[in-house]
Amino acid sequence: MDLLIKNATIITMDEDNTIINNGYVLIKDNIIKEVSKGDYKGELLNLKVIKGEGFCVMPGIINCHTHSAMTLLRGYGEGLPLMRWLSEKIWPVEAKLKEKHIEMGTMLACIEMLRSGTTAFNDMYFMQREVKKVAVDTGMRAVLGLPIIGENWEKQIEYSLELLNEIRKENRENINMMFAPHAPYTLNFEALKSISEVAKRENKGIHIHIAETKDELNTIKDKYNMTPCELLEKSGVLDVNVLGAHCVHLSESDMEIIKGKKVNPVYNPQSNMKLASGIAPVAKLLELGVNVCLGTDGASSNNNLNMFEEMETGALLQKLKYEDATKLSAYNVMKMATVNGAKALGFEKLGEIKEGFKADMIMLNLNKPNMIPNYDICSNIAFSANGSEVEYVIINGKIIMEKGAFLNIDEEKVLFECNKLCKEFI
Repeated sequence: MDLLIKNATIITMDEDNTIINNGYVLIKDNIIKEVSKGDYKGELLNLKVIKGEGFCVMPGIINCHTHSAMTLLRGYGEGLPLMRWLSEKIWPVEAKLKEKHIEMGTMLACIEMLRSGTTAFNDMYFMQREVKKVAVDTGMRAVLGLPIIGENWEKQIEYSLELLNEIRKENRENINMMFAPHAPYTLNFEALKSISEVAKRENKGIHIHIAETKDELNTIKDKYNMTPCELLEKSGVLDVNVLGAHCVHLSESDMEIIKGKKVNPVYNPQSNMKLASGIAPVAKLLELGVNVCLGTDGASSNNNLNMFEEMETGALLQKLKYEDATKLSAYNVMKMATVNGAKALGFEKLGEIKEGFKADMIMLNLNKPNMIPNYDICSNIAFSANGSEVEYVIINGKIIMEKGAFLNIDEEKVLFECNKLCKEFI
């Protein structure tokens, strides 16, 4: 059924930064047909009407870097730096993961993301067929990525190609994929070069961790006498559309490489803080015209998937890093979480509330104590909201959550099964 949202505040995120204080959005099939101020004058027959008084409508949020099923490892391996955290805690327990763990962990992640307004996510984790199934069942948009890591990279490329062929055959509008080499320090040069060649041949992007820690910088320098960015440029990885998770430790020349190659850095402020990795030079990258987007990383190093928290933390950290209160405004950090994310992931006509665009949007209840008064709606979204204000989620024109209740997800069952699974697993 077609939808009409009326009498709402609308943050369009369009190129003119348009905010409509009392307007409507008309959705037909999966497309936004009209966005306008005032009252809808058209026919109401066969329209489901959502009353928007006291609500803000904005584009669905896009999480550009996560490891969704790591919800099952939330709080596991606390208090360690990245390399010890991975080698001593995460990698050993990940070796025990089965399809059921991935399915339920991803299901838990999708519920958490949807509840806090995320409508699309870019995943890098094992057994992505299970992730694909959950994304389809929940209605979320997902970009899948099988990790390519270590000595078995050739076989992992084959698995990635099998997944790609399945996605192409199914031809689902909400599902896509990227090749997902883990990082420059977990693959040899031959592997990186081969992955870049396959990605070019298949016309697909690459999702990879870049320059997350000083340890990574030192490892690459000792082995190649290069920075991670220089190594990836030489291997050809940066010749396709790249989402570079973290990009914390970048030299001036690295930033020029990123600008020239049109890499999309993914800022993960809370994970970088928790693992003491550092603060990415996001404000400088934005000044260079780089398309920076936003992600949570996995729930084991964050420890949640709440993009409202990432917006607030990410903006505040940039102000602190540069000792400049004007750095990374509320609107610009919202843009990173919507428009920039859609562009980075190749989602055409997404990330804005605009006629002809796909109908992915959320509605936040503004009648909450932390959202009053409303002098600056973008400031309230970026710095006051915590995600619990999200009461409606619409993806591809379909209502996924209405008045805080899921229409086709058995949340209680998922929570019960995940609790049980984790008690048996850890």
